[in-house]
Amino acid sequence: MNNPPPLFDEWINSASQSGNDFIVALTERVLTEAAQSNVSDVHFQPGKNGIDIRFRTDGVLHRIGTLSADRSPQIVARLKVLADLLTYKTNVPQEGRVRAGRVPNIAKEMRISSTPTLHGERAVVRFFSEETLYHYPDELGFPDDIQTRLLHSIRKNSGVILISGPAGSGKTTTAYALLRELADRSETLRSIITLEDPVEHALDGIAQVEVSSQGDRSLGDMIKFMMRQDPEVLFVGEIRDRQTAEAAFQAALTGHLLITTFHAGSVAEAIGRLCELGIEPFVLRSTISCVISQRLVRKLCDCAETIHGQASRGYKEAQSTDTYRVPKGCEVCGGTGYRGRIPLSEALPLENDDVMRNLLDRNDTVALRESAIRHGMISLETRALSLIESGATSPLEIRRVFG
Repeated sequence: MNNPPPLFDEWINSASQSGNDFIVALTERVLTEAAQSNVSDVHFQPGKNGIDIRFRTDGVLHRIGTLSADRSPQIVARLKVLADLLTYKTNVPQEGRVRAGRVPNIAKEMRISSTPTLHGERAVVRFFSEETLYHYPDELGFPDDIQTRLLHSIRKNSGVILISGPAGSGKTTTAYALLRELADRSETLRSIITLEDPVEHALDGIAQVEVSSQGDRSLGDMIKFMMRQDPEVLFVGEIRDRQTAEAAFQAALTGHLLITTFHAGSVAEAIGRLCELGIEPFVLRSTISCVISQRLVRKLCDCAETIHGQASRGYKEAQSTDTYRVPKGCEVCGGTGYRGRIPLSEALPLENDDVMRNLLDRNDTVALRESAIRHGMISLETRALSLIESGATSPLEIRRVFG
């Protein structure tokens, strides 16, 4: 279940509770509650009145409780101890990992980062699950056309599969599903290497390299070095700069299959940003075999209410329908009105000559997007509208995701 646990302000600020044992017990309880609720992140947010404890569930933050100001430094110090960080250094950012099992009853590895703020140190805990529900592409919930493109692309011996979207949109989950498909279901054994920062899940049969452990080597340097390791498939966690982009696309040009993620709002924007990083359009034409953009939207719980005869609020295109569903909230969904998430996606029709002509002529992203839609691309917005009309999600959730 992905439900936020109940508030426990009264317990964490009980006057009868004090001392180091209480801080240890409190930290364990918060982290255990989060792990059992499949929370992705726990925020310890300092303020003038204390430190807010917040859980991120299905991409949305929920306030869980507030710890009094006098105890705030203690709980951050305890988190730093778990991650083997320096507790006496409170004026510099730090980051570390907590191995699975170090906190009782939590079989998940965690990453803890801390940073100084105006009201004290802020800490964020990220959970890395050992297992995921989405092992392979056919389990991700993509439409048939997107799934077909992805599966067709990973069967090639070379080329670039570019997965774009904002932070928290499920890009890494998609990439890992493709890697498992290659490792477990390929007709022949393939040499697969990943470059990640950090490694989020251990994948059998794949050589995973954590970039942060490689000293002063940049990601671009690491890509060049990995070419000497005889890879057939290379996964680069994220393209962030020109050096990384050039090294990655050079690897694809030399006969390697490259899977990578990229921060961009749409497939057209992803192409435009790569051009801005210095990747020539003819290189993109020669290497990219699939480029998708994706989002995750929350799925309405069964308790949702159906509204009839009113214009949909929250998303302008939803006004084409006068029937839609809105969140209500119940015990099952923890009062949020939503349970789980659904992917939205779009894919650039690279096989179309007009689309490729727009790319090669360096036309702006608007022209590229319009050409793609004319030639069969189903946009993120169109798929979002379909979800509203089918009652899978609400107009307000679409507005939250798209802004």
